Amino acid sequence: MSRHNDELYIHHIQEASRKIIQRLQGITRAAFDANEEKQDSIIRQMEIIGEAAGQVSEAFRHSHPGIDWRGMKDLRNVLIHGYADVNLDRVWRIAHTHVPELHHQLSALQHKSEEEREEERE
Repeated sequence: MSRHNDELYIHHIQEASRKIIQRLQGITRAAFDANEEKQDSIIRQMEIIGEAAGQVSEAFRHSHPGIDWRGMKDLRNVLIHGYADVNLDRVWRIAHTHVPELHHQLSALQHKSEEEREEERE
C-alpha cells in the first residue's frame, strides 16, 4: 500500500479521535449513559478508527509499533459483531484514556511526516 493511502487512513483515525474528544468535552458519565445519541456517535467513531487501522499497511504498522493497531481493530470487531452487548464502561474508559493518547501519538507522527516531506523537497 502506498504512503498516500496510509496517510489517508491515519487522517481518518485522527479525525475520528478528534470527534470523540470534542463530543465528550464537558460530558459527565451520567449524561453519557443517559444519551443514546451520544453513545452511538462515540461508538461509530470508534468503529471508524478500528476499520481505518485495519486498512493501514502492514509495513506502516510495523514501523510504528508503539501504536496499538491490533487493539483498535479488535475493538471495532467487538463493537460491530457484539453490538447487542456493548460495554459502556469500556467505551467510556477507552474514550477518555486511549483515544486522547492515540490522538496525541498520531499528531506527533503527522508532524514528523510533514518535517520529512519538507526535507525531501530541499
